[in-house]
Amino acid sequence: MIGNILNISIFTSLKTFRQTSAAFYMTITSSVNIFQLVVGLLSRIMITGYNIDPTKTSSFICKARQFTLITTMLIAFTCMCFAVIDQYLSLTNSWRHFCTVKIASRLVIIAFIVWFLHGITIFLYVDLDSSLGSNQTSCSVINAGYSIYYSRFLFPILLGFLPLIIRIIFGLLAFVNVRRLKKHQAPVVRLEHDKQLTTMVLVEVTVDVLITLPYIIYNHIYSNSVTFYDPISNAQDQLIIAVTRIIFYGNFAIAFYIYFCVSSRFRKQLVYVFVEIHLKRWRERTHRNGTNQIVPQTPDIVQKTDDVN
Repeated sequence: MIGNILNISIFTSLKTFRQTSAAFYMTITSSVNIFQLVVGLLSRIMITGYNIDPTKTSSFICKARQFTLITTMLIAFTCMCFAVIDQYLSLTNSWRHFCTVKIASRLVIIAFIVWFLHGITIFLYVDLDSSLGSNQTSCSVINAGYSIYYSRFLFPILLGFLPLIIRIIFGLLAFVNVRRLKKHQAPVVRLEHDKQLTTMVLVEVTVDVLITLPYIIYNHIYSNSVTFYDPISNAQDQLIIAVTRIIFYGNFAIAFYIYFCVSSRFRKQLVYVFVEIHLKRWRERTHRNGTNQIVPQTPDIVQKTDDVN
């Protein structure tokens, strides 16, 4: 969660990123990730670690949690795909004019609308259901047709392989374009900026593949396998699902740490944002408040910039 907050601060504080549509998508992704971690990961820790599960007793909480988790995942993965596609297009002369913050904001709005409408089906087909051979209830899909869509398309495709494939393909294409620009001796500032963003998104998708595939594959196998009521086997399956699910949440938490590790420019920008912008503004505000109590404030002589190359 802290990493997402730092991402938002950097992407919104520097003019270099504010004017870049790929960074806009990354800002939206970080914002959605915070919501995903608050609602999804914290509730999962309470359910798995402390056996506190209100989704088994409240129909509304059951529906609302599933709606929130799936919808925010779809929005986050969509924006991740938009970011890497945008980075590729921005490196292609014939498509670069589509890479504007205005167009990006419209695509994000469309994504929100589409996935919120998609989430209506969750309120219709997910509810409390009595477990077989038990008096307990569970929050699960209650419609047979939607169950097939849920287990065979939504999770393995929309939340699994499709966004990964899109990001891998366009990430590699963007990397090839950066190499091409370097050979053509593109302007240094532009080349460094494009190289930075391309490296960040390419390494991020590589890590996401490693932490996503175990959960997607095992969850798909487990959901479509014949259930045997063996307590030991069921406990082992639940343990594997729980571990891979927790790792899967890394998709929504580790972006900042990836950017920090792979990009020296990003590290410099982080220091600049918090030392040269936020810390200095705080000191100026503190000094101004203290000065106003003694003598009238004098205007600043030097105008500070808000960016770093």
